[in-house]
Amino acid sequence: MTQHPTASTVATRIFGELINVLYRQATPIFFGNIAVAALSVYLLWNQVAHPALLSWAATIFLLTLIRIGIVRRDLRMEQPSGAARRRAWTYALFSGLSGCLWGATGILFFAPDNAVVTVFICILLAGMTGGSVASQSSFPPAYYAFALPTVLPFALRSFFHGGPLFSVLGVLSLFLLGVNLAYSRNFHRTVREAVALRFENTGLIEQLQQEKERAESASRSKSQFLAAASHDLRQPTHALGLYIATLRAMCNATAVSTQEVGAIAGKLQVALKGLVQLLDVLLDISKLDAGAVKVRREVFDVQELLETIDQQFSGVAAEQKLRFIVRPTSVLIQTDRALLHSILANFVSNALRYTERGKVLVGARRRGDFIEIQVADTGIGIAAEQSQLIFGEFYQIGNAARRREHGLGLGLAIVKRTADLLNVRIGVQSVSARGSVFSVWVPLAPRTQIMTAQTMPEQNANGATKAILVIDDDADVLDSMRLLLSSWGHRVVAVASLEQALHALQNLPNATGVPPFDLILSDFRLAENVSGVDVVRAVRQACGYDIPAVVITGDTSVDSINSITGAQLGILHKPLAPEMLQAVLRDLH
Repeated sequence: MTQHPTASTVATRIFGELINVLYRQATPIFFGNIAVAALSVYLLWNQVAHPALLSWAATIFLLTLIRIGIVRRDLRMEQPSGAARRRAWTYALFSGLSGCLWGATGILFFAPDNAVVTVFICILLAGMTGGSVASQSSFPPAYYAFALPTVLPFALRSFFHGGPLFSVLGVLSLFLLGVNLAYSRNFHRTVREAVALRFENTGLIEQLQQEKERAESASRSKSQFLAAASHDLRQPTHALGLYIATLRAMCNATAVSTQEVGAIAGKLQVALKGLVQLLDVLLDISKLDAGAVKVRREVFDVQELLETIDQQFSGVAAEQKLRFIVRPTSVLIQTDRALLHSILANFVSNALRYTERGKVLVGARRRGDFIEIQVADTGIGIAAEQSQLIFGEFYQIGNAARRREHGLGLGLAIVKRTADLLNVRIGVQSVSARGSVFSVWVPLAPRTQIMTAQTMPEQNANGATKAILVIDDDADVLDSMRLLLSSWGHRVVAVASLEQALHALQNLPNATGVPPFDLILSDFRLAENVSGVDVVRAVRQACGYDIPAVVITGDTSVDSINSITGAQLGILHKPLAPEMLQAVLRDLH
């Protein structure tokens, strides 16, 4: 993720660039100082004492040469990020010294009896302060350090001497000083805004470049994802088509054995299972990307989860003649039980898939305030250069032909997204041809949570009869939902549209203080561009109760999932397993 600079960082960068401008503009001004000092010597040669004039000019030349050397060395050297302030005040110090030398002309060469010299000095000092505005205003203290000692001595000397001419010259010099200071302030603001705008434009260009690269990367990933998904979807559907064609051909046969029909039915079931499996994992990926998966953190004993994993995979391991060992442990953790189970199930499934002989071991170790749950195997292992690639979509080791018995290549992609959602750390250590260890670090439950969990009585599932409103415009689906829910003992009102739902609501007997339904189950895409979200809102508004509602959809697009979760509605995905529906009913309060 791109890190955006803070306001203080931006201000520091702008200040550093202003000081760079100050130094880059210095050299031409230095040579201008030498030229003006030489011209002043020429014009004042017959007007003032030579020793004072030459000493003043020599000092100007020497200081200017020193400043040229400092500036050139500074420009040649690569400056550290924190050196801007030191450079700025170094420049301001030498600007102040230069201003004192130029201001000395107002004292050393002040000639009350020679109006030409006096006016020349006034013009000289005004010209020097005015000419330095553009070169030194990127750092105002540098300009102030130069301008004030340049003009003030002459102005004070003029007022001290008195007289109409000198009073006017003093006022004029102070007026010009004020104008130059104001101009310097405005010039500094203009330069600063220009530098800030340049940085802003540069940042926008960099951001656009990053977004472009991200979009191109996403496009490539999407193309690869769709290509792999298309292949894996076509395989079982192709097999289904062939088996169905075989069944049709059998209908025309004179004699068909039950064994043959049973074999074809079994193969149909396997192909359908593969198709459903792919749809399920694609749906999991889509929900995680859409942010539709909500984390429900709870405190529970990790041993309960390990026992579930043991029951789930011990039979599979026995069929493969692998030792499947789950080390017992007793510690309370705090996380989402279902999401952590998904991570561990994917780890174990991969371990069993890529282990031909030996064992798969599941265990846990305490790591300070965390517990590290590990899944170790003696399988084919993973090369170092592939250790991060395996968490990408459809990336598989040793399955270039994408045989379905080796999985779909989405398990670890789901693990990565789930771990990010839970904000837990996952890791892998592996040696090629010797095995791998996948791990997830889960926070231990806080002490107060442990005490609460240990004293909380177990809650029984609520199996009471519910009043359920079902909306679906597919007659077969609507009828099957009605029959299923009724067989579970619930009272069901099944309708095909929003209008029918509102009509059914009006015909129900009114019971004060009691909502007409305990649950709304609606298909997402209904006829006439009506969505399940629209139905739920309308029914809730009509009855005046915020009835719990779940939208059932086969749409895996991010926009559709977001529209459902954004309305704070539950979501179930087709094909709908009865167990998922039962879980929704158990969670009703």
